[in-house]
Parts: sequence; structure tokens; C-alpha cells
Amino acid sequence: MNTHKTIFRAISWLAIVLLSLPALAQSTPEQAPSFGEIVDVRVINLEVVVTDRGERVKGLELEDFELQVDGETVPVEYFSEVREGWAVAGGESEDAFAVPALEPGEAVGTKYLVFIDDFFAIPSYRNRVLSELAEQLPLLGADDRMAIVAYDGEEVELLSSWTRSLAELGAALDTATKRRAYGLQRLSEQRQFDSTERFRGRSFRGTRFASTAFLGRRTGLLTLDELERQRAREVASQVDQVADAATSALRAFARPEGRKVMLLLSGGWPSSISSWVAGTFEPVLDDGSLNEWQPFASLGETANRLGYTLYPVDINGVENTGFGSAELGNVLESTLLAEQNSNREQLEEDSLTELAAATGGRALLDGARFTALERVVEDTRSYYWLGFAPDWKEDDANRDIKIKVRRKGLKVRTREGFSDLSRESEVTMLVESAQLFDLPLLGDQALAVSFGEPTGVGYKKVLLPVRLEIPLDSITLLGMGDAAAAELEIRVAATDDDGDRADVSVVPIILTSSGTAGHTAGEVAVLETQLKLRRQPHRLLISLYDPTSGHMFSKRVEVAL
Repeated sequence: MNTHKTIFRAISWLAIVLLSLPALAQSTPEQAPSFGEIVDVRVINLEVVVTDRGERVKGLELEDFELQVDGETVPVEYFSEVREGWAVAGGESEDAFAVPALEPGEAVGTKYLVFIDDFFAIPSYRNRVLSELAEQLPLLGADDRMAIVAYDGEEVELLSSWTRSLAELGAALDTATKRRAYGLQRLSEQRQFDSTERFRGRSFRGTRFASTAFLGRRTGLLTLDELERQRAREVASQVDQVADAATSALRAFARPEGRKVMLLLSGGWPSSISSWVAGTFEPVLDDGSLNEWQPFASLGETANRLGYTLYPVDINGVENTGFGSAELGNVLESTLLAEQNSNREQLEEDSLTELAAATGGRALLDGARFTALERVVEDTRSYYWLGFAPDWKEDDANRDIKIKVRRKGLKVRTREGFSDLSRESEVTMLVESAQLFDLPLLGDQALAVSFGEPTGVGYKKVLLPVRLEIPLDSITLLGMGDAAAAELEIRVAATDDDGDRADVSVVPIILTSSGTAGHTAGEVAVLETQLKLRRQPHRLLISLYDPTSGHMFSKRVEVAL
């Protein structure tokens, strides 16, 4: 099942009519959690670990470092050393100031965001890791904080917001162990596919496995057939879901300042779909794009932009190799399946290793999963903190970062880059996060929204009339001769009752007024449009964004179609 399909394909904007209506009675908007705000990132902070033969190097000065962005040397504007959780003096350098709000001799706290993948995780493996994590909570420092979220394939649930309370965190982790996990379902899907592949490989003489064909797949020599493509698309969609959820969790918890890390408790996310499914390297999407499929690119980019270091944790560890299964007919089948499973496990570990490397963290694999928090706490206690303000172009491009140490023989570990996101992309991601976390409202004010009667159009599709009332006294109208205009953006996030989400579309509109004078309270512009949706219940988050003022208006509604 494709769990990340397009729910609506087009939005037809019918008309904008300026009306003067009486002031509407408005209730006080419900306050959204503080982690659902737009974050304007101006300074990129880099946590830099320097080692010599595996040992941390202390006492370096600003002059020992060179920072390059896209190959060009840029000045470091902030510099501090953090040693065993305490800020230390930055030497005699006058070329950079200490990280804002960080004084020598001050304790440096770390924010630990724990993301639990219940969609791929096998319950018993997950609970063992969570139990060990709970035992390690006393390792948190007095200035550390932790938040915990979990994702089950439909929504991200907040189990604990930022807190230092070991009792609250322990209770949240205990709750997490009681949540339903779907890893056995993912495993069943995989085994059913593998069994079908083996039976499809029988020769006319009844020999299991057309060995030449299977070995050809292992070396990437054969192409995928339609059944294998279907399976590859299914797995790709599932991995995309989890990656999107983790990305949204980062954005939802973007506000806290200081050192931030995310523990990604992964149930197994492959880095190459066609190889994971069938041992070949063929692109599997119709447009051939899956050979460049990068489900974790947005996750790594968001982490780097918001200053998070990722520490992925392999929940499952070393899994069943496939030897000894009763459905296997001979030693050859058992050997081939064991090699295939080993390849799959390697691909899953590769994705975690790549995420860690891109953000300056470490992947905690196999036995390291049982001491995950202990290792992360130790790894985040000593580092150099460098900050700089990029020349923001807001073109959604990725910028490469390189840190060089002028002393020979030293190794550096830090994030590999950041994304130069446009404000349009920032707001879209915020809407996606709010929809995923089911936040009640976004922005400054509630948006007045009403619906007409849906009409059928095509198989299991409906057109839903929508009416939006835009408060003219709350948007910025810029003078254009004898008239005034406002450039606004409409976004609609839709989730059906199966948890399937649509991509958020951004539709710009230009609102014009015949006069340049201000508008009185209660005067609104009416926008009438229609949404094309599948015929089933939906949760909608409709938002209106004014780029000039930065104000956002939104409304969350449920519609039964």
C-alpha cells in the first residue's frame, strides 16, 4: 500500500470578492504549544570535535580553525570551547566573541530529543532499548533537558516536552513501551515478498530458486519486474513517511537554544531501495528518480540548519540471518537468503551512518544501542563551538561546510552543510509539522473557514467548496498608485482517516483594493475555492500567510465526505 499518496491533485481558485461585513464574534484562539513557532535562523552554530589518535584535543584557539562554505573561507563570528560540560575561556583571540549567552565557567546544557520509530520497530527490540535508556537517565546533567516523541505511521505523539524530571521522563519511556509497534507487520511484508520471489524462481523441473537469476540479482545484473517495482515503491513510501515524521519533529522542537541532539531510534530504514528489495541497483520509480532517492536528505538538512546533531540508534541490532528456516529447501537457498538479509542489514546501517556523518554525530549500531544515552552524553560533553552568519540567499540550495584544523595530524568531526531555505519552504515545513503533531492552531489568528456541499467528480473523488474570510485590517496592503495590493500564500495540509498525507501545496494569491486607506475592524476579503479530495473523512489544516508582515492565520477542521 502506498501510504504517502497525493490526496488532492489540484486547487482551483475561483474568485476573490472584497466585501465589507460586520465584525465577527471571535473566541480567543487556543494557545499552540511553544514548539510550533516559525524560527528565523540567522546564525549557524557548529559543534566541532577534534581528535588525535582517538583522544579529544583540548585548548585549541580560534586561529587553529579555518571555516569554508562552498569552498570559500568565511569568518568565524563566535567561538567557545566546551570542556566536560563547562564553557572555558577562548584564549587571547579578539577576532571572535564567545557564543551568545555562553560565559566562561558556565555550565552548558544539552537538549536531547528522542524520536521513537514505532512504524518499523519490533516491540521486544524496541522495549529493550527503551528500558536501557530509562536506566541511563541519571546521566543527564543539571542543565540538560529531554523531550520524547513517537511515530506509529499515522501521527507523531508527544510523550514528554522538555524536562529534566527523571520521574516524568521515566514515565514517558514506560508509556512508550506500551505503545503498539508495527515492526512485525513490516517483517511479515518482507517475508511474504521473499517467499513469493522464491516460488516464482522455480524451474519447470521443480527446482527451487532459478539460481542463475537469483545470483544475477545479487550482482545487480538483472532488472526489476513489475511485482518487485511495486514492492520497492511500497518500501520507499514507508521510509519516506518516517523520514518526514522525524524532520517534522525537529522543526517542531526548533525553538530551544544551546546544544541540541536527536536520538533517532530506528527500526530499520534502507539507504537503497532496489538493492534492499531485490539485490539490484535499478531505479524503481516511473521517472527513474529512485536511483537518486534521498529520503533522509531533508532530515539531515533540517538538522544542520536548526543546529541538531543526529545520533541514530539501530533498535534491532543483528537480525536473523535466514539459516534454518523450514521453508528453505536446501543449503543453497539458505546461504543465498542469509546473504540477502546481511545485505539488507548493511543497507539499513548505512542510512544511519550517513545521517550521523552529515550532522557530526555517531551511529549507535548493534550492541551500542544498549548504551545509547551513555555514549551520546559522553560524546556531547566536550567540543568547540563555532558560529557564523552565512550570506543567506534563501534559494533552497545546500551549502557545503568544511572545518580545517591547521595543526597536522588532527581529525575533525562536524556537520557537513546546511540548507539555505527560502521563507516559503520554511512556512511549508511549519504547516507540515503542525499537521503531523495535530497542533490546534498556527500563527497569530484563527482563519474563518466554511464549506459548501461536496459534489462527486470521478471515482471516489469529490470537489469540496471552501470559503475563507481574510481580515483586511490584519494583512499588509502596499500602495500601488490609487490602489493597494497584498501578496498572500494559501497552504492546505490534508490527512485522511487512514493517516495518508498529501504534499502541502503553496498557492500564491494577489489581493487588490481600490483604495490605499486602512481598513476597519471586521472588514474582510472573501476567497471562494474548492478542494479535490478522496471520498472519505479528512483532517484539514488551512493556512493563510502574509510574507510582508510574517503573520499567519489558520484553521483546523474535520470534514466527513
